[in-house]
Amino acid sequence: MLVKKFEADTLEDALKAVKVELGPDAIILKTITNNGLKGAFKKKRIEITAAISEKNFEKKAKVDRVLNDDQKEAFYQRPANSVKESIQKYSGNEHPAMGGGYGNIGLNKVVNTISKGSQSIAEVTSKTSSLLKSSFDDFLGTDEEDSFEEENDSMVYIQPQPKAVAPAREPQSHASSVQGRGKYAEPPQQEIYREERSAGHVPREVYDELRQELKTQHHKIDLLEKKLLEMSQVLQSNQKNLNEATGLYQLRTTLRTLDIDEAHVMDLVKKANYELSREDLENPDIVFEFALKDMANSISTEMPLFARVEENTVTALISEAASGQSTMATKIALLKKDVVVIQFSQEEQEFNSSAFASQVFDIKLHRAKTFAEVIGIARKAYEARKSVLLDIRLSSRNLDETRKFIESLKRGFDRVEVLCTISAIHSELYNRKILARYKDVVDGVIISHVDLCMSFGAVFNVHRAHNNLPLKFYGTGPVVPDDLEGATAERLMAGLFQF
Repeated sequence: MLVKKFEADTLEDALKAVKVELGPDAIILKTITNNGLKGAFKKKRIEITAAISEKNFEKKAKVDRVLNDDQKEAFYQRPANSVKESIQKYSGNEHPAMGGGYGNIGLNKVVNTISKGSQSIAEVTSKTSSLLKSSFDDFLGTDEEDSFEEENDSMVYIQPQPKAVAPAREPQSHASSVQGRGKYAEPPQQEIYREERSAGHVPREVYDELRQELKTQHHKIDLLEKKLLEMSQVLQSNQKNLNEATGLYQLRTTLRTLDIDEAHVMDLVKKANYELSREDLENPDIVFEFALKDMANSISTEMPLFARVEENTVTALISEAASGQSTMATKIALLKKDVVVIQFSQEEQEFNSSAFASQVFDIKLHRAKTFAEVIGIARKAYEARKSVLLDIRLSSRNLDETRKFIESLKRGFDRVEVLCTISAIHSELYNRKILARYKDVVDGVIISHVDLCMSFGAVFNVHRAHNNLPLKFYGTGPVVPDDLEGATAERLMAGLFQF
């Protein structure tokens, strides 16, 4: 597709320039009227942006190469349909020197036909319209074989429209016919028969291009219809929102800016319409208070088994990527005395960040190489009546092995809790994927990096999608062990609404 801008003093001059440069097949993309600086210091100009396909431009260029400047100017003064037909019929094998006028390049056949008197301008226009209408009907028809009667490699026959019967003429001798044949004399009967026989034939190239152009226009119409449908739906939605209560409208727009899932927003609006009166719905304070209570009640939290049981327990923290789990494990381990921390990674990752903390806070830290070694160390510590904290980095490639390990862990110990660690700075999509992968084997969720969270709406959406997994701990900073909180709904709501 070739795109070019044209400027002229008037719209007519600009369109002429488009016709000469790009030809009659050009498509007008945009028209701008430049009035200058407040219309005072610059003359008014018309700017047109037009485009043409490379295929059509190449055909036009072939014709331009065989015309001189005068011939080109006269040629493009003709009607657009005539210019287009001449360009399409030109094969490129002729030369201007082969004849007078424009030469035998097929650019003035319509003019010569009219000058001979065989057809009037109205008849030529009617024939062209008939061919275009027949081709358009062929394109829209379901059975392509019925659209023409005869076809070969170069020509397609389209059924011509019936012609009016001419009035009878008096008989005339051949000699008088020849002598009286002038500029406007009627052609011989053989020529008339030849013209009538070829009236319905269209070159294969023209026919195919016309069908392709109609398909393109049909596709554009479909796109416009879809766009109009979308605009009508948006208009209906806006009209509905205009009739919506003030409190509900403000709630809806606020929750959308906080990235709350649209499904939950719709649930809140339905509940508010059902439980609140019309007067209450007009009051934003009442509506927001109702929404806050409902959202807070939808957050599931639970006391960790590690914190509420005085006896020894086994707590396993699992994650895949760097989510601050080792720091969270160190913070949780300091909640009790004589806690044994066991680290294991399926990806053979290093745990350098927790080594220094274990030395400072005198934490018994063990690093295992296999799941069997993890269970062995945990068994010894559990029998010595010590709590065990497992810091395990998993791999999605070994999901079956992970499930077997957790099942054996729960069978071998009485009080076992498995918690999945996600980070508040990770994307909502990634956290959803992690919880969906391990939702069947974990008992709760730990959220780290809450202090660095930029979108609490994403965290709320993740928890709401897996509401059966209660929140256990929040990691609120890098300080060990102070930046650790038991999970509460109020903390999440405070971050969401910035209060």
